[in-house]
Amino acid sequence: MMCDSSKVERLKARYPEGTRIRLTAMSGEAGMPSGLQGTVDFVDDIGQLHMKWDNGRSLALVPGEDHFTVISRPELRQGQKQKPDAPLIGANGNIFNLMGIASRTLKEAGLGKEANEMFGRASASGSYEEALNIIGEYVNFTEVKELEQSENEAERFGLNME
Repeated sequence: MMCDSSKVERLKARYPEGTRIRLTAMSGEAGMPSGLQGTVDFVDDIGQLHMKWDNGRSLALVPGEDHFTVISRPELRQGQKQKPDAPLIGANGNIFNLMGIASRTLKEAGLGKEANEMFGRASASGSYEEALNIIGEYVNFTEVKELEQSENEAERFGLNME
């Protein structure tokens, strides 16, 4: 897996040392169970996230191949931007719907450039899982509030009664 230098720099900015990760699935590694947690040690020059896993192992994650979520990030340094929370968990799982929610969330947070970048990268990705990983680089996945979800569905289908 070779990444261009701009992608590696984005990965280094998104996963700084100290970022806590929860593994969903690691390609080809049966001894790395779903739910395992670890801490990012560094991102190398080809875009792999070198980890210190809580089980004592030190295998690297390969974004786009391995599946994971961010649990927490180290304190932001001067000039770093915080990822906004996007209500994606419990939303319609259509990837274009999720991309739209994430894009709107980014724009509402004043991150229009990042919204366009995320949308373009996710659209060009080769799989649903890769697109989800890309979206996760830009926003934190949060639960859809029950009231918010039902209001959106009523609005979408023209069912609002006044």
